[in-house]
Amino acid sequence: MVKRYFVPHLSQLNPEWKEFTEYSHDIEIDYKAPYIPHDYDLIFVKKGYIKLYCKTNKKNEIFTLIIGENSLANVGGTITGANRFSKIVTDTKADLRIYDSYFFWDLDFIREHALLIQGLSKAIACCMNFHIVRSHYNCFYSSLPQLCQTILTISRENYESPSNRVKLITQKDLADLSGMHPITACNNLKKLREAGIIGKLSQQDIEILDMNQFNLIATNQITL
Repeated sequence: MVKRYFVPHLSQLNPEWKEFTEYSHDIEIDYKAPYIPHDYDLIFVKKGYIKLYCKTNKKNEIFTLIIGENSLANVGGTITGANRFSKIVTDTKADLRIYDSYFFWDLDFIREHALLIQGLSKAIACCMNFHIVRSHYNCFYSSLPQLCQTILTISRENYESPSNRVKLITQKDLADLSGMHPITACNNLKKLREAGIIGKLSQQDIEILDMNQFNLIATNQITL
């Protein structure tokens, strides 16, 4: 049996931004007070973790990404100048630094802050990768491999971060991240349990009883 802890998609990726305070202001949010990003916001997570939601064409909000400490969020806004996220929430407390990304388009700024721009580019590449992989599974795989691949993407073995004891993921969150209806996700989890592939599932971690079978399902090599 392997226990995998749910973790932020992006964490500890941009420590070079921690000491940069120009063009910014700091805020604190908690579970009662979501933050609504503006078009030119670039958000750095100083402490804690946040969940990003976006609105679909049907006007409903879906859970999109989890961003951990020392990572940049809403990086798409720095390119397009048009924020696509409807809200940012946290289940506990999070300290955020909000930058006005308008300044980061200036060529003199780019030349003077090469490491910051390198970190920003890294964050953009990571976010693009998550969205592309998710779209690939949504288009070409059935719902069960999608769910298993999502669990692998947002979990790690032996995760020792303080956040591994925080309630991070609900079954609805798993459904949104996998691009499926919550009932479909619930039915797929039931299939995995009945097949003896997974055990207990909490908001902190998941027990995978047969890791080999789980990986084969995630890569669409076998079906249930």
